[in-house]
Amino acid sequence: MCYECLQLQTEKGSLEQENSCLCKEVSRLEQEVKLLQEMLKLERLRKFGSKSEQSDPNQLKFDDLLQEHDELNAVEEKETEATEHIEYDRKKGKNKNLNGRVAIPDHLERREILLDLSPEQKICPVTDKEMIKIGEDITEQLAVEPPKFYVNKYIRPKYASPDRRKGAKVGVRKAPLPDGPIDRCKADVSLLASIIVDKYADHMPLYRQEQKYLRQDIRLPANTMCDWTNNCAGSIKPLYLELGKVVLAHDYVNVDETPINLLRKGKKLREARLWTVCTGSGPPGIFFHFTETWQNENAIKLLKPFKGNLQSDGYSGYKKVGKRPDVTLLACAAHARRKFVESEKIGNKKAKSFVLLFNILYRIEHNIAAMPDTVSDEDKLALRQKRANRVFKRLFREISRTHAMPKSPLGKAITYTKNHKDILPNYLSELRFKPDNNLAEQFIRPVTLSKKNFLFVGSERGGETAAIFMSLIATCKANKINPFEYLKDVLSRINSHPHKKLAELLPQNWKPLQK
Repeated sequence: MCYECLQLQTEKGSLEQENSCLCKEVSRLEQEVKLLQEMLKLERLRKFGSKSEQSDPNQLKFDDLLQEHDELNAVEEKETEATEHIEYDRKKGKNKNLNGRVAIPDHLERREILLDLSPEQKICPVTDKEMIKIGEDITEQLAVEPPKFYVNKYIRPKYASPDRRKGAKVGVRKAPLPDGPIDRCKADVSLLASIIVDKYADHMPLYRQEQKYLRQDIRLPANTMCDWTNNCAGSIKPLYLELGKVVLAHDYVNVDETPINLLRKGKKLREARLWTVCTGSGPPGIFFHFTETWQNENAIKLLKPFKGNLQSDGYSGYKKVGKRPDVTLLACAAHARRKFVESEKIGNKKAKSFVLLFNILYRIEHNIAAMPDTVSDEDKLALRQKRANRVFKRLFREISRTHAMPKSPLGKAITYTKNHKDILPNYLSELRFKPDNNLAEQFIRPVTLSKKNFLFVGSERGGETAAIFMSLIATCKANKINPFEYLKDVLSRINSHPHKKLAELLPQNWKPLQK
C-alpha cells in the first residue's frame, strides 16, 4: 500500500511539473499570437491606413492637457472608451478667391479677344435703331501654350587684316560662342536646364521626356539626354562641393537618409543610400550625398568636417559621430512619437497617454512661437524649459512603470524612447533648436516620388548626378528661387566663373547675371 502511495505521489509531481510547463508554453504562445496580431494590424495600417499622425486638432491649453493625461492614467482601462463633447468658437476665414476660383496673376500677358455682336444683332427690335454701347463685361481665363522649341542660330562674322603679308600674324578674328557646360553641344543651356528640372524637380524620367518631345516632332533619345545630364553634373560638381562645405560649416544641421535602388553590372539591383544634410537655422542649404552602402563609415566620413549640434534619428552611424567631443546629438521627438502613434492606431490604449505627452511638447512649441516679439528670447527659453522639462519627467516616469512585450509595437516605442532618454531634451538648450528632425524628412520626401518614377539609378555616376541636382534644386526651393531660371543662368557661367568666387553662384547667394 505504501509503495502505491509513493508511486502516486511521484506521478502527481510529474503531472504537476508537466502541467506547469504546458501552462508556460500556452502563455508564451498566447503572447506570440498577440504579438503577431499586432504586427499584422500594423502592416495593414501602414499599407492601407491613413499616413497622417495628426491628433485631435482641438488642442487644449498646457495645464488642461496635463490634467487630461492625469485623468487618463487615473482611470482603469474599460472596454468602452469614454467620449466628450467639445464646443468652441473660431473666426471664419475669408476666402480671397470668389467661389474658390483661382486668382490670375497680374504679371501675365493679356491677349484681348473682342466678342462683339453682329451688325444685325445691334439693331433694336422695338425702335429699329442701332443700339448704344453702355459698357463692357470683361472675363479672364488662364491659358497655356505647350513649350515651344526654337533654334539659336549664331552668326559670327570673321575678320582678317587687309594686308595679307603684314597681317598674317593677326590671323582670323571672330566673336566667341556663349559659355556652356558642354563643349560643342547641340543643346542650349535652356534645354539642358529644362531636362534637369523635369527629372529632378518634377520627377519625370528621361524616357517620359522623350515621349513628350516626340509629340512636337522633336527626337531626343533618352540616352542622349542622360549623357547631357551627367556632363552637366560634372561641370557643376565644384559648385555642389562648395554647397556641401557651406552646409557642414553650420553649427546646427539636420541629417537623414533614404534607400535608393542601384543597378549593378549583371542587371542586379542593390540598395544604395542617399543622405541629406540641411541647415537647421540661418539661410536654407540642403546637401545630398550618394553612397553605395548604408554602412556607419559613410555617415562618419560625410560628417567628418562638421562641428556643432547634429539632429537625427536613432541610426547607429550618427551615434558614433555624436561620441566626438565637438558634436552634440539632438534626438528626434517625432520618431519616438510616431512609434506610440502606430501602437495607438492598432488599439493599444496604453499608448494614448504617451501620445498625449508628446502632443503637449509640440503644443509648448506652438505657444512659444506664437508669443509676441515684445517677449524676450531669454523669457521664451526659460518658459519653454520649465514646461517641457516637466513633461519629460512625467514621460520617463510613465515609461518606467509601463511593461510591454519587447517586440510589440508598444515595446519597441518604449525601448526607442528609453535609448534616447539622455538626448531627447537636448533641444531645450537653445531657442533655435527644434524638437524633431522633420526638416530633413521634408527634403527627403520629394526623393521618394522620384524613386517611384525612375525606379533606380543606373550607376554610381548616376547616383552622384542625382545628388548634385537634387541638392541645388532643393536649396533653390527652400530659398524661393525658380530652379529653371537658376540652372539656366549658372550652367552658362560655371566654366568661366572664378573658382575662388564659387560661393556667389550658390542658390542662397545667387544673383542673375545682368545682360
